[in-house]
Amino acid sequence: MKKIFTLLSAALMSLAVSAKDYTCNLAVDVFGTPGLEDVTKVQISLNDNANGNYDLVLKDFYFGTMPVGDINIKDIKVVTDDDFEDGAVMLTYNGTITLDGQFAALGSLSATLTGYKAADNVGFKLQIPLVGVNVAAHNMRTQIPGADFENWHEVQIEREEGYDPITGSEPNGWHNIMSGTGNYAALGALFGGNKASSASDDVRKDATGKTSAKVQSSAVFGISANGTITTGRMSVDDFDAKSPKNNVYINPESKDLDSNGDPFYCTFDNYPTSITLWYKFKNGEGNVKPAMINTIITGEGYYQDPEDKKYDNVVARAKMDLPATDEWTKVTIPFEYVENTTAEPTYILSTINTCNEAAGGTSSADNPDVLFVDDVTLNYEPVATEIEFYNEDNDESVTVKLSAGKDTYDVGLNFIPTDEDIDIYCGNEEATALTYYDEATKVLTVNMYNAELKYIKTYKFNIVDPAGINGVESNGSQVVKSRYNVSGQKVSKNARGLIITKYSDGTVKKSFK
Repeated sequence: MKKIFTLLSAALMSLAVSAKDYTCNLAVDVFGTPGLEDVTKVQISLNDNANGNYDLVLKDFYFGTMPVGDINIKDIKVVTDDDFEDGAVMLTYNGTITLDGQFAALGSLSATLTGYKAADNVGFKLQIPLVGVNVAAHNMRTQIPGADFENWHEVQIEREEGYDPITGSEPNGWHNIMSGTGNYAALGALFGGNKASSASDDVRKDATGKTSAKVQSSAVFGISANGTITTGRMSVDDFDAKSPKNNVYINPESKDLDSNGDPFYCTFDNYPTSITLWYKFKNGEGNVKPAMINTIITGEGYYQDPEDKKYDNVVARAKMDLPATDEWTKVTIPFEYVENTTAEPTYILSTINTCNEAAGGTSSADNPDVLFVDDVTLNYEPVATEIEFYNEDNDESVTVKLSAGKDTYDVGLNFIPTDEDIDIYCGNEEATALTYYDEATKVLTVNMYNAELKYIKTYKFNIVDPAGINGVESNGSQVVKSRYNVSGQKVSKNARGLIITKYSDGTVKKSFK
């Protein structure tokens, strides 16, 4: 798990106030109707105040299409737990807020907030019952930075006196041979590293961006050298192209930064179902082999591709050959998750090559393999299989098995569950619930959102007498009250890694998934 910085108690209790702004994904429900169907961003500011609590500002907010202005919440309580990593805190608020704009006339409104802050990650849910508003927001990383290939940085390799430096370019967040390591990296850069990748204005007709990544091969003394871009770092430490000393790798302990000031690894903490990219590819002289993309999600620690040994920190893999095509082509590759691993997503290593085999491409310097790539996107498409309701006050936990094509269910409950009482089980994926209960009809609406807080599906539950209801399962006298990871985030039953489960009888259990 990622190391989380320590919040010193002395700093929390001081009179100095520090503020930090976050860009978060946003989901909004208004009286049980999703207000946004696409992933939307919002700016929030979180300040630790003189009382040892937090003040939050949700900037320039909308209820659907209705402008509200800034939402200010003062004195959000900070809750720590010995089971959380240093610096991780839970955030809770139960009080009143006032709104701006046309809602200012409503005066003080009751509101509740639950959330977390762990290192640079924040997330919260806000409910304002009188106006039927339910909000979820977080800034967890869900995409690979720079994967739209719109922003680039220059790379320069100095040479001995009398020779001009070698200059080239890399996409922000990605790297090629120009920033590689190893005894033969400089040689590879000299024989075509300045052409390894470049920004191209060749994009598909419906692209939203203006540039793609052009990746091409080179030849070193007549030996094919694949064109490569990676979110890790290239190592070329053997003249034998097929040696495992020639690889792409991530080493989180390294303090090296690229010329854009970024590390040679990409932090990541989600469970995507697949990865999509657009590409077109031309084989060079004498080559018929396809290009390739290989993406590995890993836990903590070093990892390299191709592997030189068995690595226990692999979480998931997605790999596909990319055959030659003259037209922009879209492909989607599912992630295959490693079973029974204790590793949880911490980094993502994605590598794109002009050939699916080391030194297997063209050996021509004049007619290279050329690959155009654009808009590499991680997808989150959870399929819910069951929904669990639990309530610590009533010591009750009920699970409803979900059926394909069925959206409405009867459920016997002695309480009305809120967002925090509901877990949606989706296999590897995490899902977020936003709820609305209609007292007149006794119908509970559960809107399901994916890891990016994009709306997925609505379920309706008729709350009825618990006696005689089929399709529900009680968990017995030892009822789950809550589950947390060691960052202090509340998680569902399908969460992975070290999970802290608290039960109604006071029992606390720790388990790896």
